[in-house]
Amino acid sequence: MLRKIVFIFFCTFLFQSAKGQFKGGFYAGINGTQVDGDRIAGFYKLGMNLAATVEYPLGEHMGASMEIAYTQKGSQTKWQQGVPRQYFLKLDYVEVPLMLNYHDNKKVTLSAGIGINALVYNYEEIVNYNPTNNLSSIRSLDKKDIELKAGASYQLSRHWMINVVYSYSVLSMGISDDSPYLNGGLFNNLVSFRLGYMIKGMAQSK
Repeated sequence: MLRKIVFIFFCTFLFQSAKGQFKGGFYAGINGTQVDGDRIAGFYKLGMNLAATVEYPLGEHMGASMEIAYTQKGSQTKWQQGVPRQYFLKLDYVEVPLMLNYHDNKKVTLSAGIGINALVYNYEEIVNYNPTNNLSSIRSLDKKDIELKAGASYQLSRHWMINVVYSYSVLSMGISDDSPYLNGGLFNNLVSFRLGYMIKGMAQSK
């Protein structure tokens, strides 16, 4: 399913590019992530976020956009000098966010939508297991994850913008015996901070 979406994305991007009727570009930034249900609180795990995007105007202020992104998520215990890291979880996804965007008359864009994710790499390590922290390994991970997403962008110039997006799993993306959630569910929980370069500019192009 995800492969079909990616193929359609690139075909549409090339078609609209040839017609000159699209708004699109690229994002690069970082994720601050945690996994709800693993008993570790805090957005201590950082990861990169790289994406290409294309948007189709739906009116004077509205647009629908689609991205293809490589995004790194996961969880880890807080770093403390002189103390071995106790837990580390790395989750790498290929993601296709589908967003509805509202552009004001100035420089602000508000967005909401969903992200369809495919897990391409995962690594878990318990470096210094401490029974008092009740850390246990993940029993299983789902290869797919669907997230709700909400974000905002601010136009710095015709081509450059800053973007912030909050994402949260709609359904459990994994199972851990120690999770306090129903059926031992685990949920991706992250904030993305990105710099975007937009061809023609998202808000100012005609």
